[in-house]
Amino acid sequence: MAITPIPTNTPLTQLRQQGLDAVFSRCRVCVFPRKNITSSIAAFVTTNLEEIANELNQEAYYTKNNDALGYLDSQSRNLKLNQGYLMWGWSVGHATRIALGGQAVDFRDYLPDADNGVLYQ
Repeated sequence: MAITPIPTNTPLTQLRQQGLDAVFSRCRVCVFPRKNITSSIAAFVTTNLEEIANELNQEAYYTKNNDALGYLDSQSRNLKLNQGYLMWGWSVGHATRIALGGQAVDFRDYLPDADNGVLYQ
């Protein structure tokens, strides 16, 4: 039996080394805490969004998370959501959403392209 090594120097691990974390919420990548996100970090997440989404999906698979894409999160289970620490704004592309097994986009998921990845101060 082969042991899968923990990935190092990936976009997600680079975020975590800077004191940030990321989760899925309705198949959108959310990075938190908001107060630590700078314009350069927002640009980094936008550039590496597909890799971050893939790594979050792999983590969910290996930890046997039954809500890998964050559809079942009632926002009461996740204290970070209730305290407003999440930075919303990275909606994965249609092809990535389908590859991850995400649901069709509805009014709760819609994010205009002009706002995708934009950091509002």
